[in-house]
Amino acid sequence: MARILIADDNRTTTTALATLVERWGHTALTAFDGRQAVEVMEDKVVDVLVTDLKMPELDGMQVLEQVQQRWPETIVIVVTAFGTIESAVDAMRLGAFDYLTKPYDHDELRAKVERAVEQQRLLQQLERMNARLAEFEKDTGGFDEIVGTSDVMKQVYEQIDKVAETDSTVLILGESGTGKELVARAIHRHSLRAETGFVAVHCAAYAENLLESELFGHEKGAFTGATARKIGRLELADGGTLLLDEIGEVSAAVQVKLLRVLQEREFERVGSTQTIGFDSRIIAATNRDLEQAINSGEFRQDLFYRLNVFTLQLPSLRERRQDITALVGVFLEQQARKRGRDGFDMRPAALAALTHYDWPGNIRELQNVIERATILASDGVVDVEHLPVGVAAGSGALDSSTEQIVLPQEDVDFDEELERFERRLILHTYERCGRVKAQAARALGIDRNRLRYKLRKYGIDD
Repeated sequence: MARILIADDNRTTTTALATLVERWGHTALTAFDGRQAVEVMEDKVVDVLVTDLKMPELDGMQVLEQVQQRWPETIVIVVTAFGTIESAVDAMRLGAFDYLTKPYDHDELRAKVERAVEQQRLLQQLERMNARLAEFEKDTGGFDEIVGTSDVMKQVYEQIDKVAETDSTVLILGESGTGKELVARAIHRHSLRAETGFVAVHCAAYAENLLESELFGHEKGAFTGATARKIGRLELADGGTLLLDEIGEVSAAVQVKLLRVLQEREFERVGSTQTIGFDSRIIAATNRDLEQAINSGEFRQDLFYRLNVFTLQLPSLRERRQDITALVGVFLEQQARKRGRDGFDMRPAALAALTHYDWPGNIRELQNVIERATILASDGVVDVEHLPVGVAAGSGALDSSTEQIVLPQEDVDFDEELERFERRLILHTYERCGRVKAQAARALGIDRNRLRYKLRKYGIDD
């Protein structure tokens, strides 16, 4: 139910409209001139204002201007006489939601009022969600867009803060999915180059010849298929920051060229002899052990020394478990906004499973698991049954009474042992899901027909 203000100097029209609005299930307020309309809005919260454009004291256009300045959350519908639609168009340019022409059809009026009410509802919902997210982010702490208040992350924030003030080359190390690009962007945003561009290159995504062209650019005719000049990422990052993600996957030939960029601060496009100056900060990132790659001959030692001016080691998610709850909250909020929902909740058992799991894919894996869980949680409440089996059952989420796997001392029948373990897993999941086949099948990642077959096979089903 919305609160709707009708403003018109024709008392008969105003009273009739108010009666209709009340009949449609909303609260009607009335004003018989523009000044009175403003006074009503000063005293009461108004969701939708339906105002005539021609009124004494203040006309509808002046009322609209005040509403836009003082109560921008109020949706405005203007009413104009036939033949003066230009005024209504002007009003919409000033921010009116819609307009009606006199004499108007009641069905048309109702349709436009209901659309305005729905627009107001969506705006209120968005405001609530943004307020909740802002409060949540304030509570979770973190640095820039990075979430977490664990001691290891506080050390990372301190390092970001210190190195951002310099123009030094940075090497970010960490497992896949730990947020290396997010950290690189934070360094850029807090640096003296923040007003210029941040350019990221995911080196492993390109074949050797394509990566060279992507980085350095090429001239027309430099190779088959080069039908036009291409500006490379190094040029695009001029004056800003260049992130070389997955630097450990770069070929020896490209490593040589990158070494020259770092040493001489210059390069040439592929197929060109014209030297181009390079004025960008380089941040490199990798999940590989570069020193081991040097020993195996896969990575140049001199390039490593050039990159390794300031090293920033990111912890894995299992090394910062206390941040998992905050990350889960952020990802749930993201999914709620993405789906247009008020929010998602999570059962304590599901959160416990998430905090006990080791997360080999780190934050990226957690984000994907939360997205999947919110798709399955049709009622908006994420439970253990909505988590992948590996997260729910293989992470410590199984209760302490669950039988543990014991390695045999002698030769055993492998198929028999595998079936015994499968039976235990299915039985535990089935019981945990209240013996609801649909939920158990989702938790196990199989369809219901296959689950029914397994239940019969192992004598679990009644």
